[in-house]
Amino acid sequence: MITAKDLTVEVLVSALEKDMELTVLSGAAGLRNHIHTAEMNRPGLAFAGFYDVFAHDRIQVLGNTEMSYLRNLKPEERAQRLDNTLNFRMPCLIVTNGNQFPEDSLHIADRYSIPIIMSTVPTTRLISQLNTYLEQYFAPTVNVHAVLLDVYGMGTLLLGGSGVGKSECALELIERGHRLVSDDYVILRRISKDLILGRSPDFIKHHMEIRGLGILNIEMLFGVSSVLTEKYVDLVVQLERWNESANYERLGIDDRTHSFFDVEVPMYVVPVQPGRNISIMVEMAALTQRLKKSDINPAKMLEERLLKYMTVDTSFNNPGDDNPTGK
Repeated sequence: MITAKDLTVEVLVSALEKDMELTVLSGAAGLRNHIHTAEMNRPGLAFAGFYDVFAHDRIQVLGNTEMSYLRNLKPEERAQRLDNTLNFRMPCLIVTNGNQFPEDSLHIADRYSIPIIMSTVPTTRLISQLNTYLEQYFAPTVNVHAVLLDVYGMGTLLLGGSGVGKSECALELIERGHRLVSDDYVILRRISKDLILGRSPDFIKHHMEIRGLGILNIEMLFGVSSVLTEKYVDLVVQLERWNESANYERLGIDDRTHSFFDVEVPMYVVPVQPGRNISIMVEMAALTQRLKKSDINPAKMLEERLLKYMTVDTSFNNPGDDNPTGK
């Protein structure tokens, strides 16, 4: 199920207060105002009286230019311009570069319950950091029944029906030195056109459920280096019970994918049956995909070699012949 969420100014300030050195100057009654979009706006034209394209529903960022304009207005005119602008009920105003907001106008923000927040951070840096936070916060998310691990640096998502052995496979991978992100329940977030980020819900972070053993704390058992908070999803490994009638991949030439948010993630289907070491197969899938990300496809390279040899009949019929042309 894909979910969306709103953000309050209070949550934003709490999350970024230290990094951005935020201080609420006035309008504290509006800290519960909701932010509905990751977009931001510079309200210079609005202060000048042009409201036809005023994106008032966004966070308003006031840099040196906007603050210089306001300070150069006469007090009465400045109050009127701010009153007209804040009447549009934006979530909040953030003043950058440590600029001092005119004290004679702070009461207007209180009247409309719109927080005015000061930051000592330069405008460009603040917009960049704020945009990163907002894009991740508002990115669409979906919850999946899966296990996510870091295997040889590749974010590996294990999918499969209940009882197929996902957690047991993950536990063996962890014991072999790989890292757990989340067991059983993974939150996937699309953070760009082709990037999916996976993480664990806070309430089960670093824990695994193994039938017959119960709940395991992986961080306590294997150390802090055995866990990660989040990881990009680079490949999907679908575990399924062996089906004699299924046509499983034998060559690895045709690429398969699994779709999340219209992002196609490379997928490998691994049949599970007694005697097969599934953890090693997952490792090989991760290593193979790492090669493919570097534009190296061993299966296609072998296919090209075979086709090349097949152009000379004797070389294909007698692969051990050092003189395939017969000359």
